[in-house]
Amino acid sequence: MTLKATELQPIPCGFCYENLASLSISQRHAHCERHLNDDETSTAGVQVEGSKSAPIDLESVEIIYQGPKALNGSKSGGSGNKLRKPNVSPTQKRRFQLVKETDHFWYPEQGSPPPTGFIPGLIPLLRKALVKGHDRGLVRRAALCHDKAVLVHREIWDASWGCGYRNFMMACSVLMSQQEQPLYFPLLDSPLAPGIRNLQLWIEDAWMHGFDQEGQQQLVKLSGTRKWIGTSDLWVAFSFRGIPAQLLDFDLRNKPQGSQILTDWIVKYFSPPKSEPKPENAFSSITVSPIVVTEKMPIILQHDGHSRTVVGYEMDKHGAVNLLVFDPAYKPTADIRNLALEQYAQSRLAQSGSANSSPTLKRKRSLDNAENALNVAGPSRLKKAGTPSKILSPLKNGFHKAANREDLYSMLKKFRIQSKNIGKKQQYQILYFPMTAPLTDKEQQGMKTVISMKVS
Repeated sequence: MTLKATELQPIPCGFCYENLASLSISQRHAHCERHLNDDETSTAGVQVEGSKSAPIDLESVEIIYQGPKALNGSKSGGSGNKLRKPNVSPTQKRRFQLVKETDHFWYPEQGSPPPTGFIPGLIPLLRKALVKGHDRGLVRRAALCHDKAVLVHREIWDASWGCGYRNFMMACSVLMSQQEQPLYFPLLDSPLAPGIRNLQLWIEDAWMHGFDQEGQQQLVKLSGTRKWIGTSDLWVAFSFRGIPAQLLDFDLRNKPQGSQILTDWIVKYFSPPKSEPKPENAFSSITVSPIVVTEKMPIILQHDGHSRTVVGYEMDKHGAVNLLVFDPAYKPTADIRNLALEQYAQSRLAQSGSANSSPTLKRKRSLDNAENALNVAGPSRLKKAGTPSKILSPLKNGFHKAANREDLYSMLKKFRIQSKNIGKKQQYQILYFPMTAPLTDKEQQGMKTVISMKVS
């Protein structure tokens, strides 16, 4: 009897998770080859200081899921059960070994062009899209995090296990660029700068100093492996480095209000203080926008099977709250990446021209229009990989098509978790940064056991 495709045992692609069961062996190889070719094309010619390359060792593949912290106070992932190693044929193994690790780290204030996988400038772009939605009556209000937030998406070599690490780098990228707590920078930068493999060393170093003994017993060894990590592991890493962070648990089971508990907390977190003065007249109301970019740090949201970085929220015309996220599993199109890089280049230009008030004011007014993005020469440090007019201009390269009213707003769906989908998961854990002074030695000693607060 011949089985239908839907009855065959699933054979997920190791890159995109598409079910390849209905394809022939040659078709499966061709499918994987396209991923490899795409990755080689996207990373060709990119050299980043401090980057490392090494082949993937499939023999070391060992995946442990670190789920949301159990509500009874135990370490996240309670059981720590190991999942089976993927069934990899010798041919597939040879193909995977061709993929090199590209363990970059970058933050906006670094001045050099962002490497592949890092996309700054998305927060201003999302703001423009939300303004479009508000103008059309589709968005009541919205709030976004610090505009230095960077999307760090996965690459082929960490496609199936790197979400926790990528969220970590998104957090570090903005924490090292903000000015509210400048002492965070040296704590994160030395002795080992952030990175996927370096984070593994951070956590093992924390274990050696008595942090999270339960996590050490579960993971045993982390460096050089492809083990999944969760928000509680990131809390350990940040606490060990002296960065204040807090964990929150949300249990939506048997709750009449369901996901509203979670969304209410997120809305409150990103909303500007109510003490801000209200507009006194029509002129002053111009400065009070329903779409705001705040100084808040992004937060990391974890549920069973995945974690994302939440960069804000939107309230639609019906009053439903949707989350706006940077998903490590999402690789934006070239159009979106280039539009975001254009926004980043403009912000760098605005900073470099701040000493000249009149020209800067004119430039800001003209650059604020997404449909009229200017082709301007940038500072020399932005020219390392080509001038902004050559690489970052949407007008010259045709990316202005994505900036029209319909396309710019429709882009939001790539960064949105709809309210109706939030309730599909029953437990969530949040890691956020209160932005208080760095931890003292005494405070660090009190954080050797993972602490999480229950929100109900």
